Amino acid sequence: MKSNRIIGSVTAAVFVAAGSAGCSATAVTQKAGESAQNLVAALSRASDEASKAGSADISMTLTTPDTGGKPMQMKGLYSWGNGLAMETEMPAKDLQMEDMVADGTITMRLVQGAYYYEVDPAPDGPFQGKTWLKVEASAVMGEKGAASMNGANADPTSGLKGLKYAKDVTKVATENVNGKSTVHYRASVPADRLGAASDMYKGLGMTGEVVTDVWVDDKGTPARMNQVIGTSTISVDFLSFGSQRSIDVPPAADTADVTERFKQQAQGGSA
Repeated sequence: MKSNRIIGSVTAAVFVAAGSAGCSATAVTQKAGESAQNLVAALSRASDEASKAGSADISMTLTTPDTGGKPMQMKGLYSWGNGLAMETEMPAKDLQMEDMVADGTITMRLVQGAYYYEVDPAPDGPFQGKTWLKVEASAVMGEKGAASMNGANADPTSGLKGLKYAKDVTKVATENVNGKSTVHYRASVPADRLGAASDMYKGLGMTGEVVTDVWVDDKGTPARMNQVIGTSTISVDFLSFGSQRSIDVPPAADTADVTERFKQQAQGGSA
């Protein structure tokens, strides 16, 4: 279980949680032939529609230095109705955990401020019989950064409401996304001007300009969101909104807390 890969999976949730909070900095610039007010209104409506849904089935791809520059893929449920929560599946090789599952797939949950990774029960050793490994999110991004993942920041599109402060907001084109006709918008902002979301990025050592692309479908909801900050990129497809599935904390009896081992690995010590 490599710490940099776990950081990568945590980073994915941070990006989605920060959502288009990257659209909250200086001043809207009007592209020729477009109304800045109309662009802001369209994206604000998209945020409102997503917020009301409370959850979404998503597919995302993340690439950061923590993933070795290789794409990390996840697919599952993202929920923000009662605080931030996720349940996704990803290839075990993306986390370098192939030896911990027989079927090659890791189920990851983010719930109540901690990450849980489902594994096959170990036959012996300190994790004997345990089927979930737990890592506190604060171990990766600090207490302040982890706290910023909840509340208003849990909604993946909450930042769209702040577009009146964004710079370089433009309507790019009409494009097809997963069989849907969408309007593609783009905005950018310095990462240190994102309010509470800044803590998430700072906790992961990310600085610079955040460029956010959002594709809005004919129902007024986001179909895709892409963010780039430095050498890190994440693309999220919103496959459907409003799932009623719950994301629960795994049973304590089945869980091994590996937060301290993770911290040792992250600091270059033994694990």
